[in-house]
Amino acid sequence: MARISTYPIDTDLVGADKWIGTDATNKNATKNFTLSAVADWINTTASVDSQTLRYNFQALAHNQGAKSRKQGTISFDPNLGDTVPFDSIGSFVISEYSLRYASQTPPRNISDFYTGALINSYILLTNTDDISKYAIYTWDSAVARTNNPGFWDIGLTPVATNGNFQNTKDYFISLLTYNPSAGGGDKNYVFKQGFPSTTWVITHPLDKYPSVSVVDSSGQEVICTVEYIDISTVKLTFNVAFSGEAYLN
Repeated sequence: MARISTYPIDTDLVGADKWIGTDATNKNATKNFTLSAVADWINTTASVDSQTLRYNFQALAHNQGAKSRKQGTISFDPNLGDTVPFDSIGSFVISEYSLRYASQTPPRNISDFYTGALINSYILLTNTDDISKYAIYTWDSAVARTNNPGFWDIGLTPVATNGNFQNTKDYFISLLTYNPSAGGGDKNYVFKQGFPSTTWVITHPLDKYPSVSVVDSSGQEVICTVEYIDISTVKLTFNVAFSGEAYLN
């Protein structure tokens, strides 16, 4: 075998390229490692960006119980299938560890973030492979699951979305705006109704009884009956079912 220094340098890298290394978990066996496998490991463990909140979407089969939920995942209870539109959900189940912190020894619990800074804040959720697939939600609540330790039920309100959860795909969660109701000045909130309905129930972070205006999907204003359930919840009733947006001020 020639000296390593005499081999040419490859400047045209592809995922299938390999190099030789040591497998520390298998008696230090010598193995090949592909460039794509190493890149996937770096991305999943967030070894470069140590604060990344990255999760894998796990679509549980109907015969799988709570114990089948994996660390570092987002899922639904009950299961909603392998593909779930972002704008169709009002809650999900999340691990108390992101993929980054699940890979640590011991794993690091970051649920204080769920119950602290994220409450009543806007979050951005994006597909790690395609940032055009995104969802903006208000993070309304976080409750620990008594029957499924290590996981939390998160209440969400869709604000703007484009795309779906897809089974086995990874997703980033980012804090977009910290507690929008905490700032001074006039408070406002935009609610998006993604599917036709004669009743819209809106949970908002404004901490007041807001004025409400509504437009349909074509931008035409619609008249409705407004009922204030409490200081954080408004119920809108219409004569016909439609989708659109409500503006709370």
